[in-house]
Amino acid sequence: MLVGLRGVVAHTSPTFVEIEVQGVVYGVHVGVQTSQHLQVGTHTYLHTTLIVKEDSHTLYGFLKRAEKELFERLLKVNGVGPKAALAILSVYDAPAFSMCIQNKDLKALQRVPGVGAKMAGKIMLDLAGFVASETEASKSSEVQQAILGLQSLGFKAAEAIKICNSLPKDLDAASLIKLALQKLK
Repeated sequence: MLVGLRGVVAHTSPTFVEIEVQGVVYGVHVGVQTSQHLQVGTHTYLHTTLIVKEDSHTLYGFLKRAEKELFERLLKVNGVGPKAALAILSVYDAPAFSMCIQNKDLKALQRVPGVGAKMAGKIMLDLAGFVASETEASKSSEVQQAILGLQSLGFKAAEAIKICNSLPKDLDAASLIKLALQKLK
């Protein structure tokens, strides 16, 4: 399994780059946003997904792991292939795409070349739960960070958990710690 490439950018075009890794040059399909950040001659690391078909082995690259995960999740939507998934990631980065899904913005998805109303509806339906669970996981990680922060300040684990669970869940770790300290005084 090929999950990443670290090397020197040998050539770029809007949706394709060549990365030289110890004398071997790999051709990697990328989104427009990714190719804009790559310059010939610079060192880079790309998270990659290899798609193997009967007649080809195609490599897709991403600067951020979240983009790779979103690409792979988009491929699981019936009717969405690598080209459509890459087109979506060329128009939206992972957080902006998540906002489109959360806001149920079909028009925003239809702005992507090759994505019509029917495909946008499928994507919206299939990814609604995925984006919601990602959002909940990030919120719970903020609470976990706040609990660990309070423990490092000398509070007992049970006390930190109790106070953090009583606070609003939509805050970042720093804000949760600040509110918890105010309540604990």
